[in-house]
Amino acid sequence: MGWFPTTLDSDAQSWRFDIVSLLAVIGGSSIEKHKQAITASTFAGFPRILPAPESLLDTDRPTRLPSVKEVNIIGVYSGTRFTELNFFANVIHKLEELEEFEFRSYDITYGENKKADDVEREGKLEGKSTVTIPLRKLCPLNLVTLISILMTIGLFIWAGMIHDGVALVGLATMSLSTSSACLSAQWYPRLATRPTPVEVDPGDIVMKTRHGAFVVVKCSEDITRELYGGAESCHYVFQGRCHQVLLACSTVLLMASIILFSNCGWTMQIAIGAAYIILNILYWALALLTEPQDTWDMSRFDVKETNRKLTRSYTSALWEAIRETEEIDWVRKGGDLAPATKAWDKWLKEAGVECQKPGSTWDPEAAKNKLMAKRASASSTPVVEHAQPILSESRT
Repeated sequence: MGWFPTTLDSDAQSWRFDIVSLLAVIGGSSIEKHKQAITASTFAGFPRILPAPESLLDTDRPTRLPSVKEVNIIGVYSGTRFTELNFFANVIHKLEELEEFEFRSYDITYGENKKADDVEREGKLEGKSTVTIPLRKLCPLNLVTLISILMTIGLFIWAGMIHDGVALVGLATMSLSTSSACLSAQWYPRLATRPTPVEVDPGDIVMKTRHGAFVVVKCSEDITRELYGGAESCHYVFQGRCHQVLLACSTVLLMASIILFSNCGWTMQIAIGAAYIILNILYWALALLTEPQDTWDMSRFDVKETNRKLTRSYTSALWEAIRETEEIDWVRKGGDLAPATKAWDKWLKEAGVECQKPGSTWDPEAAKNKLMAKRASASSTPVVEHAQPILSESRT
């Protein structure tokens, strides 16, 4: 038996197209979820087999990581406002897990390794203080990538032992295609930083979700700029012509490898098919069982959750946030955090006084109801309070 088939229709050994080529390109949804983490890994450029490598062949690369919409962020002292939460900030807070009217508070400071590895090489070259969030060295994604590399090496050895030249060339082209695709999209995140070291007010912020949950974060202005205020950006290693050449090479190699995989010997078709099935299961499990905090190394920040409470109404959740910040000005700066009525103005004044009292037992709902009743009885005509923009008055 020769190393390469020599005919098209011989029953002994011929060129053919079989199911293994399909196994090589399915699993795109699992790869899509981890695409940015895969291409940010230090293992990105290693030649290996990867399910659905075509998922990485994107000519339009994102300029930033996905953010959380429909959230109001207000600076307690600065008064700044944002309407979306950055990706790495949500890795910490996981807003999608907050229940209706839930309250949480955090203290965030810099961790011990703040200055160890956070100044990226480009920042040094450009004279800028550029900080990044790397992947965890032993994260599940890197472990699966290492398994993929070892499986590829094993398949190469097996193909050589049985003299299957088509499988050898197919594995080589697929591995190089994956490597080129990952390198074409290789990137690292860059966090915004304050340009000057001048001392400013604390950067404490309050977040309100669409479901009436509140999160208070006490931190410095530097941390606020990095996590909440500044826009995260994706810096790609290869730009312009280099990016285009890598994409073209990956595409051509991928097409060649599909044909070669379909025409290698049955032994290697079974082995390669089994390898892709295993890798698809592993990447599917990663997409299902792991969270971003399992992948990204957030040790730059020391995060402490100081309070967590599930309140029964929007008014109670708002009061918890006021009591934590010991301020009320941010409520009006936030725009639609409380109805713009006289009754609510009085309620806020009372809340401003009560939040300064340690261990206050003030009942925010009873106070609100009392003020509403007084306002209604003082009017000769029925008074209809303006509904809170996000939640109905009956639920506050």
